[in-house]
Amino acid sequence: VTVKGSNQDPVRAAEGGDDPPKEEPWETTLKTTRVDVEAAEFRGRKVSLWELLHCRYMAEESREELLELYREGQLSLQQVRAAVSTIVSRAAAAAARAGPGEPGSGHRAEPAGPGSDHRAEPVTP
Repeated sequence: VTVKGSNQDPVRAAEGGDDPPKEEPWETTLKTTRVDVEAAEFRGRKVSLWELLHCRYMAEESREELLELYREGQLSLQQVRAAVSTIVSRAAAAAARAGPGEPGSGHRAEPAGPGSDHRAEPVTP
């Protein structure tokens, strides 16, 4: 029995050789599709959908749901573009109205009074 040796690092060999991990086509599409968004730090430049999906204005739950629907073919690229642009624009506008802090920081729970329906009301500056 002859064992052929390898001059390749065992860790790299176990990871699949010299080739870097391949990106899924849907991920590549989201990284290369650039859009104009007139929200906060994105104003005046084109931003990838991938970057918008992972920005501070996009809730993790929303991002995961959009990615899942896109991967499964239930949403088109145009639908993802529209949804992401709308979510980011609205969240950035809400954050600007709320002032410094995280998006949505303009909402706080008020103590429940008589006849209260126990819902939080937005705080207006």
